[in-house]
Amino acid sequence: MGKLKVTVDPRPAKVRGRKTNMQNSKLTLSVLATAMTLALAACGGGGGDDGGSKNPTTPPTTPTTPTTPQVPTSVPPATSVGTPTYPAGDFRLASYTDLNNYRLAMGVGALRQDAFLDAAADNHLAYMKANALLAHEETVGKPGFTGVNPYEQAVAAGASKNQWVSQSASMSAFCVDSFKNSVYHLQGITSNQETIGVANRDGYCVINFGLSTGANGSGYGLPSWGGQQLPAGGMAYSPVDGERVVGSFTPAGESPNPAPDLTAAGHPIMFRVPAPESTDVLTVSNFSLAGPGGAVVPVRVLVPSKAKSGSVSNAVEDARLFAGVVFMLPTQPLSAGTYTATFSGARNGIAINKSWSFTAF
Repeated sequence: MGKLKVTVDPRPAKVRGRKTNMQNSKLTLSVLATAMTLALAACGGGGGDDGGSKNPTTPPTTPTTPTTPQVPTSVPPATSVGTPTYPAGDFRLASYTDLNNYRLAMGVGALRQDAFLDAAADNHLAYMKANALLAHEETVGKPGFTGVNPYEQAVAAGASKNQWVSQSASMSAFCVDSFKNSVYHLQGITSNQETIGVANRDGYCVINFGLSTGANGSGYGLPSWGGQQLPAGGMAYSPVDGERVVGSFTPAGESPNPAPDLTAAGHPIMFRVPAPESTDVLTVSNFSLAGPGGAVVPVRVLVPSKAKSGSVSNAVEDARLFAGVVFMLPTQPLSAGTYTATFSGARNGIAINKSWSFTAF
C-alpha cells in the first residue's frame, strides 16, 4: 500500500480547526482531508470489533463470567479523568486529548489512561510495523508476536484479565480524525468503554479500550452492557453541534466497507442511545439532512437488524450496527456549507426528536 507523505500537526483537532493564521489555509485543509480519507485503508482483522462490538468476535481465552451480577453494573459518563502521562508534543497525547474532548462533547464520557493498555498498543504497533500490515490479530511465529487478539496482547503486557479489551488501528497519525469520519470505527470509539491505551508513531496508530465495570466476563471485544452508560433518556450524536468536518468519506477506506456500492459518500452522521439490554431497540421514522439553503441531501439510513421492522421502509439493515446506533450516510460528498440533521424515532417505543447543525468544508 502506498503511503501519503504529509506534515502532521500534533495539536488537538479543536486547535487545528481554528482560523487563526495562514497555516489554516485551504491547502492545509486539503492535506488533512486527504490524510483522513486514506487513514483506514486496508484496516483488517477483528472486523466489527474496531473499537468495540455488541458481541465479542472472539471468545475470551479464559472465560471468567461470574455466577452473580457485578456491582455496580455500570457507571454514568465521566466528566473528568486524571492527567495523562504522555509527554507534551507526543502524538499519543494529541490522540488521547482529541478523543476525550470529542467524547466529552458528545456526552458519552471521558476515558482513563491505562499504562498496561498503552504498552500493549505499542507492542502491537511494533508487530504491525515489523510485518508491514494493518490488523488487530497477530500470528504466532511472526516478529513481535505477543498475543493472538487485543485481549491476549493486553494481558501479556500486564493488564487485568478481568475486563473486555477492543482495539482500533490506523496507518495515520490523524487516527482519531479518521475514526470520526467513518461508520463502524465511529460507533466503536464513542461506545461504553472506560479506559484507553494509545500508541502513535512511525505512521501507525493503535488505540486499545478496556471495560471492567459490570463486565460479567472478559475477553476480546466490548459488550453492550456495563461500562459508561448514558441515562435511559439520553442521546448522543456525531458530528456534534457546530462541528466542522471534512465533507467527503470514502467507504472503501474503512474495513469492513459500510457501503460497497458507493465510491464516494458524504461525512457519516450518527445518532445513538443507550441499549444495554437485549430488548433495547432504537427505531427510525425519519433521519434526514438539509444542506445550504435548505436543499434536501440524498442519504442512506442504516439501522441495526432488530430496528429494521419498526423503522422507515427504505432503511437499510446493517447487522454490524449496535442496537442503540443508527447512521445517516449521504450518498455523495457534501459541498462546503452548513447542514442540519433531523432525527425522529423511538427508543423502546418512547419518541425521540432531535435536530442539530454542523459545517462541512
